[in-house]
Amino acid sequence: MLALVMCGGKGSRLGMGEKPLVKVCGKRLIEHVLDALWPCEEVLGAVTDYTPETAAFLRREGIEVVKTSGAGFVEDMCEAITSLSIAEPVLVVAADLFFLKDVIPEVINAYYTVSTRALATAYPDGEYAGINVVDGMFLGDEQEEVIYRVGRNEVLNINTPDDLIRAEELWKAWKTSFTMRKEGEWWKD
Repeated sequence: MLALVMCGGKGSRLGMGEKPLVKVCGKRLIEHVLDALWPCEEVLGAVTDYTPETAAFLRREGIEVVKTSGAGFVEDMCEAITSLSIAEPVLVVAADLFFLKDVIPEVINAYYTVSTRALATAYPDGEYAGINVVDGMFLGDEQEEVIYRVGRNEVLNINTPDDLIRAEELWKAWKTSFTMRKEGEWWKD
């Protein structure tokens, strides 16, 4: 599946410059997102005037970049899909996500399992999580979507300094539990 990373937000709530380039757990957010997109055959980036350094980073990584108007997530997504002439299902992912679980293969599999043209991810409370699949062939049409639930401790949307702290804390806890399991110290009988 093709992936489109939405990298054009202002990042004003975080207040640390271009949000995709902010480091969490030793890597830029955009690097975490790109790593999570390993199942995708091709990755494209949508940027705006707010994110010129992110555009340069993506180009250095060999990722095709399209510039959008910066009108908003949905508007820029539609603009990018139209501009790139995408006429197939595309995984659309926000560039400010931090993944503690490999959910992208699950989302892709869920999309191909359902009979709708769109899929959105949401947290248990209903808030959207920033991972969607839409069919570019039917972009102008209303697309019935199915909701795929993800946990707040699986995919974090980084918007504030507190979100960065939470990501670091969850990452440390995950690494500790993973190391314990790996060394055979986890839940010995």
